[in-house]
Amino acid sequence: MTLFLRGAVLTAALTLFPCILLAAGMVPETPLVFIQASEGGGTINVKNTDNGPALLYTTVTSLAEDKSEVNIIPTQPIIRVEAGKIQQVRFVLEGAKNIQVQQLKRVIFEGIPEHKPGTNRVAMTVRQDLPMIIHPQGLPNVNDPWTRLSWSLQNGTLTVNNPSPYVVRLDPKVVLMPSNTQGTLDKTYLLPGQSMAVALQAGAVPAGDGQVKMFPATRYGSPAPDYNANITR
Repeated sequence: MTLFLRGAVLTAALTLFPCILLAAGMVPETPLVFIQASEGGGTINVKNTDNGPALLYTTVTSLAEDKSEVNIIPTQPIIRVEAGKIQQVRFVLEGAKNIQVQQLKRVIFEGIPEHKPGTNRVAMTVRQDLPMIIHPQGLPNVNDPWTRLSWSLQNGTLTVNNPSPYVVRLDPKVVLMPSNTQGTLDKTYLLPGQSMAVALQAGAVPAGDGQVKMFPATRYGSPAPDYNANITR
């Protein structure tokens, strides 16, 4: 949906339902929560950008493919935050003493505006769904984990594998070189040890192609420079 269309729909909704209050909601200070296992947890600041007080609900969820026993618990899963104020949310890590690779989870921040007695207004809540990376103790920090991905062609299928201990974030779109054939990944991340097949627009890898151009993202989701990797046949 385009920005113009979203605006038109929102305007129409406000015209038809004037009792709805717009709420910008709870806004985290960063687009990712990074937890150091060596510190036993971590924190992030969340600001209430609404015009009134609200309850901040914090939940952490695991990915469907996550089989680890690592738990991360918000110390205050529900807390009242005044209008315009910043609340520090702390997380405590459990079961991560022996992890050897980074773990990826999701954390959801949701603000529930205070209901004023005697009014029939319905407040719109906004959920912020952020990635959370748990970093093992003793594992060096790297800025380019995507350089450790391996791309291989087997039985006509192009596959990418992440043999590294790092979570890799990237655009799902890839380009085969030099033919510029488009390809797509199922997800915007690769977990340590995970493999993923590339869906190719042309159906097969052209015979002369020997590289994949990927569009990686930094730990916090910002675009990183394009990166070309060799294809192993």
